[in-house]
Amino acid sequence: MALPSGRTYLSALLLFLVGSLAAQTSGIDLRKDQPFFEQKLKEYQTWLHSNQLDQYFRADSLIIEPDRVTLCLEPSHHDASVCARTQQTWDMLEKQNLEQHGQYFHERLLHKWAFLAEIHVDQAEVYVRCHDPAHFSAHVRSENGRMPVDGFSMRTAQFTSVQTPTTLDGANTGENKAIIPNSQVADVCSKARKYLKAYYSKKGTPILWSAQVDDSYTFVDEFLLEVSHMSYEICPDGFFEYHRIYVKGLQQGPNVEISWEFQGKYGSGIIFPPRKNDYKDLDVRYKTELEDYQKILFRKLLDYLRK
Repeated sequence: MALPSGRTYLSALLLFLVGSLAAQTSGIDLRKDQPFFEQKLKEYQTWLHSNQLDQYFRADSLIIEPDRVTLCLEPSHHDASVCARTQQTWDMLEKQNLEQHGQYFHERLLHKWAFLAEIHVDQAEVYVRCHDPAHFSAHVRSENGRMPVDGFSMRTAQFTSVQTPTTLDGANTGENKAIIPNSQVADVCSKARKYLKAYYSKKGTPILWSAQVDDSYTFVDEFLLEVSHMSYEICPDGFFEYHRIYVKGLQQGPNVEISWEFQGKYGSGIIFPPRKNDYKDLDVRYKTELEDYQKILFRKLLDYLRK
């Protein structure tokens, strides 16, 4: 029997190492990564600031359990009407984000936390709370492909109107909502997932690595695509890149409204991808490149879906 070539052997060895690493990291108690999550708490505050949301909320603390990590947000300022203001702000941001982006504000908060913390969305929660002088709370989680909000709302929340921060109008999304005519939501989401998976499967690094694509979070009307082991996609400096894309479909009569959210990280390294705490949010350093990349990508996707 012929022996495998050196290149074939190296590829098999790398696949074995990657598989072994994945096996070792499955089922890890998340409490062991507390220092990492605390660092991501600070990065979440940076994201709030960069999108002018820190005038409303601040990243206060974490609740770390073996299988989930909850981010606790509190009002940025405290006065006699703080809870009424927080509820009014929350209601308005929910409404305006849905109208403009086809995605609720609470979904954006949860996806951003899961993205920064590098955990599955089912392992992430966001808890918005206000306790004094009245009470308002919103508990956001992922459950069977949905993101419900539990909590307590005041009977009346009288306050002045709230405007969506201008930076949220296109933050990490660009033109992130479109109509696919004469279609069914299941077909559109399936075609979009297969297109993006095929697109990224051809990616990788100049040497050694091929892109790793995970689309295990898939439902009839939404999916999450995670891609790692790439370089020179968004960053011109050759860093390793990690992309996370959330796509959601909504049946509207004979048409389908499709929306998406694109996020990315970069990290240093020469041969091997960096450890997870070496990755940084692309939105901070490469915001223009990130937005240009996702606009081109989704323009191609929409052209494909509308054929």
